Amino acid sequence: MTQIPNDDRDLINFLYQHCPDVPPASPDLEQQILQQVKAWPQAPLRHYSRPRFVLPALAAGLVAAIVGYRAFIPAQPSPAELATLEGFIESNWQSTVSNEHLESDVWHFTDLDTE
Repeated sequence: MTQIPNDDRDLINFLYQHCPDVPPASPDLEQQILQQVKAWPQAPLRHYSRPRFVLPALAAGLVAAIVGYRAFIPAQPSPAELATLEGFIESNWQSTVSNEHLESDVWHFTDLDTE
């Protein structure tokens, strides 16, 4: 869209000289408009109801959210299970660190060279 320059005095003077006069308003214009509005046939008001599946879908979503949330929370182990797990970790750590199994788990490449 082209903008009119603000400093074009010739254009501004032309528009002021050729500006049409505003026609006078009819004294009963408001009454004419109200009469036309009253004469229009009115359409019955529609009652917009939500679709029937909205509430069941919301309920299903809420149930899915609660079940999904509960599925990702692990169950708390009992004290007996914690004790068993602690014993298992200790025994595995001790066998990993101790030297008694180290000799059997390591391959000795020097033995192969002597043969």
